[in-house]
Amino acid sequence: LNIGVMGHVDSGKTSLVKALSTTLSTASLDRAPQSQARGITLDLGFSSFRAPLPEHLEGDGDLQFTLVDCPGHASLIRTIIGGAQ
Repeated sequence: LNIGVMGHVDSGKTSLVKALSTTLSTASLDRAPQSQARGITLDLGFSSFRAPLPEHLEGDGDLQFTLVDCPGHASLIRTIIGGAQ
């Protein structure tokens, strides 16, 4: 299940993703030097966590949730939305 985490700048999106995630990609949680220097998310970040499969769903194993940490600045959100069209 893919989940995009979007919101206003400095609303805690990256902190939320960090708290939930157990697996981080190399492009996650503001690892880029430019993001660290400016203290903001400039690129999409990807991470994930697993949860037990609910009883009403058949099958073995876990359900994987992939989180996409999105930048919160208006100009970057416009770019993300434009790219999705």
